[in-house]
Amino acid sequence: MRNCKVYDRDAFVFYKAVCKKKRDKTLKARLITIDEDIKSLYEEYDNYFEKNTLELLNAKGYINPEKTDLEQLYKYSSELMIKLRIFLTTTESGRVVKCQHCTINDVNTLDHLVPQADFSEYNVHPKNLICCCGDCNTRKNNNWRNHAGRTTLNLYLDQLPDVQYLFANIEVGNQIIEVSFYLQNPGIDAKLFNLLTEHYNRLGLFRRFSDAADTVITSFRNILEPMKIITDKHTKRAIIAESINREREAFGHNFWQSILKLALFNDEDFMHDYINQ
Repeated sequence: MRNCKVYDRDAFVFYKAVCKKKRDKTLKARLITIDEDIKSLYEEYDNYFEKNTLELLNAKGYINPEKTDLEQLYKYSSELMIKLRIFLTTTESGRVVKCQHCTINDVNTLDHLVPQADFSEYNVHPKNLICCCGDCNTRKNNNWRNHAGRTTLNLYLDQLPDVQYLFANIEVGNQIIEVSFYLQNPGIDAKLFNLLTEHYNRLGLFRRFSDAADTVITSFRNILEPMKIITDKHTKRAIIAESINREREAFGHNFWQSILKLALFNDEDFMHDYINQ
């Protein structure tokens, strides 16, 4: 899981471009009548966004017909949404096609940071849209804040610590390896750690990681097998450790696959046949 690329252009210009693409002339005419309100609301959103205090936003409370009109603007398969997804997932090192909420599935939807059901005015605000998978989007639903504040991570702004807080526990048996995951706070700010805990629990990540563990274990075995030809144990361990560290640098310090490999690497029973050959 890594922080995501933020839209850095004028959000209201994007909104107007979406409106312009609509073919329904009567819809476009109605939307023009609320342009000044939307521009002001977009400025308000941007101010809260910059301060990372979206939980303090109050909904405009649009009712029909304005609410329905604004809801019609969002369409995942539209040309501008496709261009937005490409922009958000393109980095200097290439495309980030994995959902960063889970790092299991590919991106196939856009999640609204503040829910569209309550905030129709931000339906197509590009800083309110974050690439994710349908599974995470469904699990998150509209639950994002309570009386104490925000209850979901904002992967645009909540800076993920580059210390290990995700851990894997493994039990090596004769035929299978049982894997479970858990969080442990190494000294992270309590508010951020609570958000991380809520994120992992709400999205069911511990179970989803465990369910997908077999493929990672098989892949790791395939990497280790050729290592048997190296006679020096210290060299073997150094090469394997470097491989895991590089993966963590590329995909995030707490990338679940790397954390699982690290647990396997540190398990004497699992590593015995590969290190002692």
